[in-house]
Amino acid sequence: MGLFKKKEEQPATKCKECGLELHDPVRLDRHMKKAHKHAPQRNFDEPGTSTGGMW
Repeated sequence: MGLFKKKEEQPATKCKECGLELHDPVRLDRHMKKAHKHAPQRNFDEPGTSTGGMW
């Protein structure tokens, strides 16, 4: 019957950024990449980070 079996722990499927509850860890990974992908900010004051223009 399974009344006294130990329940398997399910991996975390709740987004830490927005609290969205997903039913599959793979979907959580996909959500994190698409919805919360933060591009690193570029600092234009440092030498060597210019866009390659002549001026």
